Amino acid sequence: MRQPSRNILILLILLHAGFIAAVPDSVTVIGVGDIMLGTSFPDSSTLPIYPERLLLQVREIISSADLSVANLEGCLMDSGGTVKDCWDKQERCFIFRMPEAYVHYLLDAGFDALCLANNHARDMGWQGYRRTMEVCEQAGMRHAGIYDAPADTFTINGIRFGFAAFSPHWATARMHHEQDVKTIISQLDAACDVVVVMFHGGGEGAEYARTPRGNENYKGEIRGDVYRFAHTAIDAGADMVFGSGPHVTRAIELYKDRLIAYSLGNFCTYKRFNLEGSRGIAPILKVRTDGRGAFLSAQAIAIRQHYPGYPAPDPQNEAIKELQNLTHQDFPEMDSVLVIEDSGKISKR
Repeated sequence: MRQPSRNILILLILLHAGFIAAVPDSVTVIGVGDIMLGTSFPDSSTLPIYPERLLLQVREIISSADLSVANLEGCLMDSGGTVKDCWDKQERCFIFRMPEAYVHYLLDAGFDALCLANNHARDMGWQGYRRTMEVCEQAGMRHAGIYDAPADTFTINGIRFGFAAFSPHWATARMHHEQDVKTIISQLDAACDVVVVMFHGGGEGAEYARTPRGNENYKGEIRGDVYRFAHTAIDAGADMVFGSGPHVTRAIELYKDRLIAYSLGNFCTYKRFNLEGSRGIAPILKVRTDGRGAFLSAQAIAIRQHYPGYPAPDPQNEAIKELQNLTHQDFPEMDSVLVIEDSGKISKR
């Protein structure tokens, strides 16, 4: 029998001693869309009476992955800040400021990291997003997406994760600054086992459920080219890309054996969001990869938000039907690549 080489023996010794981490057989990551747990601005009338109950019906699901991430709409801040200027849109000026203690409800629900890159990051000015970052760091919640803190790395269950977030909005890491996107993600790829990227972009509402190729213009504001961004991110080393922003579900795509979800909709958006029709349903997406991030399978769990805005499993699986229909329409080539079953199981053909 051939004896193992000296280099292999050294590698095995280092692995056994813990100096080199073994690559896991599989990794699970959960992504959800927008979270806004109520706002204390301009007063407390839109705060939930029992905020600790908002995520109870999905806590077991969210806690079941190695890593769970979400987009946080607004800031975590008890008071103060400089209210953003809505210019000529005062009658539709949405400002979200959640009490700082709410970060613990997100942690208790199983979330490990938050995307802060979105159009509500600066609702309370620079003081708001800076305080949000401090609150997350003090509580042990990872975050990414502010312009000078676009990414983070951390280890969970022996897996070295890279996490980055982007949007087209001021104060955030910009998704249209392609060279910055490539540099940030490639550096994470070099240092980590699995790289997870989130973005917040695209138009808003049921009329924006389709995934275009090209920049989206929403009420005069350029909201990014989400297709180009997602492909750029994976080309640079991302292993999965989760989108939010349209407040409805969008299609999924498998690109270079990496999964892209173009919008995961509204997940838990208390009182201040329109939850009618497709705005009130969304998937929880649980992605399973190998130890280096290549797609193995996924599970979409359909949820529906009940008034005034909390998620619960949807026995009608409406969000899964949306995933099936929109993926077939926007990425018909996926019909020969992916199977999205009525149960929400997603696998390669």
